[in-house]
Amino acid sequence: MLGEYVVDFGLERHAIVLKNGRSVAWDLLCVATGSTASIPAGFGGALLLRELPDAERIRELIDRRQRLDILGAGFIGCEVAAVAAQKGCEVHVYEALGQPLLRVLGPELGAYLAGVHRAHGVDLHLNAGSPRLASPLLAATGSVAQIVEAGLAGLRIERGIVVDELGRTSAEGVFAAGDVTRFLHPLYETHIRVEHFQTAQRQGFAVGRTMAGAPEPYSEVPWFWSDQYDLNIQYAGAGLPWDETVMRGELGRPPFTVFYLQGGAVIAAAGVNDHHTVARARHLMHARTAVTRQQLADPNFDLRRALA
Repeated sequence: MLGEYVVDFGLERHAIVLKNGRSVAWDLLCVATGSTASIPAGFGGALLLRELPDAERIRELIDRRQRLDILGAGFIGCEVAAVAAQKGCEVHVYEALGQPLLRVLGPELGAYLAGVHRAHGVDLHLNAGSPRLASPLLAATGSVAQIVEAGLAGLRIERGIVVDELGRTSAEGVFAAGDVTRFLHPLYETHIRVEHFQTAQRQGFAVGRTMAGAPEPYSEVPWFWSDQYDLNIQYAGAGLPWDETVMRGELGRPPFTVFYLQGGAVIAAAGVNDHHTVARARHLMHARTAVTRQQLADPNFDLRRALA
């Protein structure tokens, strides 16, 4: 039913109400409204990178070698900065934190990435306040769950619709899927929200199977990748806090990988031009396989041996 706006989900009577007044009964309901760009106050006119027309407009600006200001040094901000710098644009990136991708990669790997961008001519402003709205300026400050408030009273909402490992909300018969959710991840034993299409898609598949009568908890380790200059950066994990890191290889000399540990267990891995190691670490985490720090640090130790 395309072009139909829901004004009430009808959680109590199990019937949605459309804007035209029509009522549609349901047995099970899944809310999959996705996410929307997180735009800081005062930047409503900034460029975004979410749809194909957005990408085409940014490409036109880059092809004209215009100065490009970017708000946010996350994956999107860093990727656009890399492309624009390689095309000869003057690029300024403004990041509120002390390093790019600090919350995910940590200070050491973040500092390495900052150095890479500066070496390619990017003017990187760290611990920076928001610049004045320039033209053009790209807002690359993440996303927020797109909560449709009408009719959702009673659902548990905490920066997303809170669901369990099967996608069930706090209301009987009501599910939610995708990046509108904060879902309980069996591996981490906490609720997470992941801003990446692959997790939204695959968690959605699992919720659909549950609604169809084949319950299947979603337990995959989230996985991201980013190409910046000649670097392929891959990350497996949920961006949760860690208390220790282990380095495989030498920081700054790819290939290398950083493992993030919490209580001695690997909870994430980030590799630069080292996709095989990250892929194997992802399998280790999913299987909850114990591995020593010495094995993690040894480039000659094939992590697949720990899974045998």
